[in-house]
Amino acid sequence: MPKLIDRYGERVDHWTQYTGDAANVPTGSSVILPLTEFREFSGTWKAHAKAIGVRLSPTDDPALLVNDLDKLSLIAIEFPAFTDGRGYSSARLLRERYGWKGELRAVGDVLRDQIFLLSRSGFDTFALRDDQNVQGALAAFNDFSAYYQQAADRLVGSGSPLALAA
Repeated sequence: MPKLIDRYGERVDHWTQYTGDAANVPTGSSVILPLTEFREFSGTWKAHAKAIGVRLSPTDDPALLVNDLDKLSLIAIEFPAFTDGRGYSSARLLRERYGWKGELRAVGDVLRDQIFLLSRSGFDTFALRDDQNVQGALAAFNDFSAYYQQAADRLVGSGSPLALAA
């Protein structure tokens, strides 16, 4: 089972991954669905689950979620290989163009060296593989002490939050 972190430490993952068998998803649980499953059966899952999240593959268009963002509690973006950077773009689009304010999770082949830039792109939680060191991954948030450009995390300067313009 992957380890889950955010910039403050390790977190307990209360979400169940849907793997094609609804019998493995307890009624009243929080479930992460593939985009196709969510789009076809969101009404059924809304009645069955406590909270719904969607897992986007690199080929999924985040624009397909625009009209359903208010129905979601989490969006997980898959990184099938550390060399596949399409998830960075999906995160920026969700945060900056579509206004997603909920949890944005990086899943798959997420490495320590990516965590800092993933957080700048708008991700706030990260599913680490079992073979990865949690403390090492947490140290990645402090790899750089100054930010020269604004990003989806809204930090500039020495890491202080920007005041959002009205």
